[in-house]
Amino acid sequence: MKTLNNFKKLALVTYLVLAFQLFSGWAVANAFGGDDQVITLKAKLIEKETNKPIVFANVFLANTNIGTVSNSDGEFILKVPGNHQNDEINISYMGFKSMKLKVGDFKISDETLLYMESEAVRLKELVVRTNDPITLIKGALKNIQENYGTTPYLCTAFYRESLMQNKQYVGIAEAVMQIYKSKYSNDLEQDRLKIFKGRKSEDVKKMDTLIFKLQGGHYVSLMLDLAKNPQSFMSQEYFDCYEFQPVSIANIEGKETYVIGFTQKKEVPEAFFDGRIYLDVATLAIKRVEFVISPTGLPISDQTLVKRKPANTEVNTVSGAYEVDYRELNGRWTLSHVRYEVKFKVDKKHQWFKKIYTSSVDLAITDKDTVNVSKFKLSESLKPNQVFADHVNEYYDENFWGDYNIIKPEESLQDAIDRISKKMKKYKSN
Repeated sequence: MKTLNNFKKLALVTYLVLAFQLFSGWAVANAFGGDDQVITLKAKLIEKETNKPIVFANVFLANTNIGTVSNSDGEFILKVPGNHQNDEINISYMGFKSMKLKVGDFKISDETLLYMESEAVRLKELVVRTNDPITLIKGALKNIQENYGTTPYLCTAFYRESLMQNKQYVGIAEAVMQIYKSKYSNDLEQDRLKIFKGRKSEDVKKMDTLIFKLQGGHYVSLMLDLAKNPQSFMSQEYFDCYEFQPVSIANIEGKETYVIGFTQKKEVPEAFFDGRIYLDVATLAIKRVEFVISPTGLPISDQTLVKRKPANTEVNTVSGAYEVDYRELNGRWTLSHVRYEVKFKVDKKHQWFKKIYTSSVDLAITDKDTVNVSKFKLSESLKPNQVFADHVNEYYDENFWGDYNIIKPEESLQDAIDRISKKMKKYKSN
């Protein structure tokens, strides 16, 4: 059916077969083009009122696309080229006041604690523009070329896949990638992606009799550029499948933003979504979209998300959550960060306990080049149906990235990295 095909475009497609294999990792990278001196900044973002960590905040060197994202502990590491030592670092997260700091405000050899203040979301009555959500979404799509440009560009990104069995990480797969972003005015030409530098690690300990492989996760990340690939809740042919909430205006990161909520109609018997769309009031640019597979859609999503499973095994989707962020620089909006996470419950006959598998993907854009744009060959590109981890052959090495920026692994992932690295060294030496 047409609606199912639309869901497939961003479905987390998996293989479930015999034996066991997992991948994970966490980093964002950016090359500095030959700068000899690199300044490493370390900090932890904390919510001032509650002392809780600020998770997945955007951290960028001002007036550049060099950046990273805070991890689930609120920590980040940002490596800045030496010729930018007098520039500002911008930190932003929805619902909190943006921060602007000088590079010199950070401690040199230790982690800097940064407290972010929550920003009151001030709702205002709509005065100038319509308060019809569908009209606003149509306006956002109409303004795509003006807000995002009509020429292709190259960007550097970091891509990572992670998978947990229950609450335990068991491997790493991550890479610096080059992405050819085709122009937003061309619906026929697809984006291309190739691995520049990557690594993976796999736990050699046999933990199960099940293989879990993620196919095409990198491709899904590119499809989640909703300004280029509008999904069902942003496509006119599917508007009747949703209930749209009344539009509100919120002051987010110092700019007025339309907030449009949507939910799947219960009588629609297919896999759709619930979520929110954030549009810039001045330009109708898509700033952020967050959505989940709806409760109605979850039972139906299994047939799309799980491509193959063993006999005597029941696999059910527990949840699916997606986040897409854009940032503005010099009047143009650019895809900034994509994250999605899907949880499955696996129940095998003759086993006492059900297992929960959590598969996550992060794609973060860390540099953009609009001048030296050359589309690389299709033969060099990672194909949509390929398994990313099968194409990354380096085992974990703490010095692997050199001067590339990384998203600092949270404590539990770092423990897994250390554990798996030791296992691999032992395995190789035997």
